[in-house]
Amino acid sequence: MRIKIALALMSAIFMMVWIAILLGYIFLSSPLQLIRRPILVIELLSIISFLSSVLFLVEERKVLPRWYLAVPLCVSLFALVIVNFWIYFDVEKFPFSDPTSTAEIYWIILTALLSPFSGLVFLSLNGHPDSMNVYLAISCVASIFSMFSLFLILQEILKWYSYEPLLFFPHVYWVIVMPIIGVCFLVRAITYKNPGNVLTSVTDESTQN
Repeated sequence: MRIKIALALMSAIFMMVWIAILLGYIFLSSPLQLIRRPILVIELLSIISFLSSVLFLVEERKVLPRWYLAVPLCVSLFALVIVNFWIYFDVEKFPFSDPTSTAEIYWIILTALLSPFSGLVFLSLNGHPDSMNVYLAISCVASIFSMFSLFLILQEILKWYSYEPLLFFPHVYWVIVMPIIGVCFLVRAITYKNPGNVLTSVTDESTQN
């Protein structure tokens, strides 16, 4: 049950744009700084996803042999929490500051890495009875897009200290690609069934051989 909860809550950061838009629409005339500054919404979602990834690691370690594949996502989420604080106190205009700040560059890199690292999380569940092919395929396609976009954006920043000419790529990634990964986490949470202690069974089989 805890793994199901962790998987569901890990999707929070992947839904950041839509959640920020929804909150902004609901509280359109609200003076709350949380709504006026999207980075605070993103920070809250990052903390939720990070704590959920820690819970996922703790619980997954008990039942699956490849639990360590979820470590990169956990580390990147922790780094994202730190960078979000940095942006809040150091960057006046976010996103799309001009010139692009160092904090925003780190933020772009970390969000781009979320797709491949989520693929590793799905791969860590590959020993689970349910088929993981769909989740792995989606995360692979998302990872290819995120890495290609990151390469183009960093190249543009190195040339002009801004990535405004390439806004199409981050917009597509944040608005469409990341939410798709988030939906995968939610669906995986719903369909997840505890397989029992797979780690113990694998150890027993190797001992018998």
